[in-house]
Amino acid sequence: MSVTVFSFAMSVVFSVIFILAIHLLRKQPFFLYSFGVHTILGLYVLCLFRAIAVFEFPFTMPVGLRNTYSTVFRAVWTAHITLGDSKIQLLLVLCGIWAVAAVALIVQFLWKSWKVARKARWYAANRDSRAERVLERVKRESWRTPAVKVCICPTIDIPMGTGIFRHYICLPDREYGGEELYCVLKHEYTHFCNHDLTVKFLVHLFCCIFWWNPAVYLLKRDVSQVLEIRCDIKVTEKFSKKERLEYLLTIVRVLERTDGASQRPPSMLTTRLACKKDGDDVRERFRVITAASRSISRLCQVAFWTLAVTLVALSYSFVL
Repeated sequence: MSVTVFSFAMSVVFSVIFILAIHLLRKQPFFLYSFGVHTILGLYVLCLFRAIAVFEFPFTMPVGLRNTYSTVFRAVWTAHITLGDSKIQLLLVLCGIWAVAAVALIVQFLWKSWKVARKARWYAANRDSRAERVLERVKRESWRTPAVKVCICPTIDIPMGTGIFRHYICLPDREYGGEELYCVLKHEYTHFCNHDLTVKFLVHLFCCIFWWNPAVYLLKRDVSQVLEIRCDIKVTEKFSKKERLEYLLTIVRVLERTDGASQRPPSMLTTRLACKKDGDDVRERFRVITAASRSISRLCQVAFWTLAVTLVALSYSFVL
């Protein structure tokens, strides 16, 4: 088993193909409703594995290509940049740029993460007894009990959850109806139960490392939306038709109270109930919540996963 520039190139090519394929599958209502969001998240795990595991195995077959491919590779491999009296290989320069930019993006991301966590700690003392009582009700109904605090944050206009190690639900400084507050807190608390912020954190780190690959930004967007859909499904799975309607109306009311012109898109550092600038994503969530659930037989599930794992394994069978 070895790592070469050829195996790295194949890893990039196949990970891009897999990301695009999963994106197209996710956009198909039948696939989303039938196989579910857990299948989509599992496919992305396979995709990330293919992107990170850039190995050539003993059984890997080299496939020689002439003309354009070999010409481009030879040009990049042999090119040098002259700096004074010394020459530096172009490939090393490109690797250096990649590393410096990746480190800078990771540092920036961690700095923003720390600032968001610090801001939440600042407002942690702004307690609301009514919200805390509703949160206790949510905790009693939950299958997990992560430690979560709820606080009032006057600088935000939409409810949000933040914190990987210390969990906070931050609410705008406004009044909520009883069931409305329950839906908001249950949504954000479910995100913590699902460890969604940890998933988003790791995906964003992956995007910082492979910043030069356009497909990773599609991955980041899709993962955020799939996590929201999974949260909606988990929150409403035991709801009656009336309770589902109240949940949908809560999202509408939250959106009506926000300033869509100034609101930034949801950060990878937080979870939010909704965002006006993601109108298509909100409509997709509404369709999933109101759609009748479908089921795929266990045989179809096994066949699909066998095909997915086989395709990933076959991607290691040859290298250009």
